[in-house]
Amino acid sequence: MSRNYGTSSKSLAYVNTDTNGAPNWFSWRGRRYVVLAILFSWLESAPWWRTRQTREWQVWRIEAADQASQNDSGPRGMGTHNSGVYDLATSDQRWFIRCVMD
Repeated sequence: MSRNYGTSSKSLAYVNTDTNGAPNWFSWRGRRYVVLAILFSWLESAPWWRTRQTREWQVWRIEAADQASQNDSGPRGMGTHNSGVYDLATSDQRWFIRCVMD
């Protein structure tokens, strides 16, 4: 099953990247996700009728897992669950969750 989110304010995410710009982890909807694998990466051009806005998107298809909440009484290790495949897209210094595949 997949859900498309597009580039609305509901799909905004905070993404931490490595030195090459690839995502390491991201926060979305109050949860933190750890990138387990980068499956694909590609560039998309915006449709010709939207060229006044974003012209190009860098898209990353990743496998990621929800990082368990860490509290003061629990262990500091990661408890990963709820893994899935996500399309993260960036342009103009903003990141969006474009698609989630459970």
